[in-house]
Amino acid sequence: MNHHPHDELELAYKIRHVLDHGTGNLDRNTCDKLLAARQQALLHQKPAIAGLSLAGIGQVVGDALLPQVRMLAALFALACGVVGTYYWNSFQQAAEYEEIDSALLADDLPINAYLDRGFHTWLDHSSPSPSQ
Repeated sequence: MNHHPHDELELAYKIRHVLDHGTGNLDRNTCDKLLAARQQALLHQKPAIAGLSLAGIGQVVGDALLPQVRMLAALFALACGVVGTYYWNSFQQAAEYEEIDSALLADDLPINAYLDRGFHTWLDHSSPSPSQ
């Protein structure tokens, strides 16, 4: 049920008016008790108002900064991924080079034989194919 803000404000004024006229008929003891209850309610309301105002400020700051923080976090995660991938690949390549170097050093052939293109062609023709 949708109420117009003007209707709600008018209703609040009417309720206040009725309550104001009704307090004129109350005795002094009841008025004192109502005043004490009102003061107690106001004392308990101050921390709640302060908390709400801080939460409101936090929400405004959060709404303004949250998209930027999310973007920075995403960019940081992307940069970490790129750097991590680069180092992982470099370690993998170093391990492959280490295996090649070990094989070359353990072999009887001179290194220049591996650099000769004809040697690679001879290896391709002389090695048995996997299907044989």
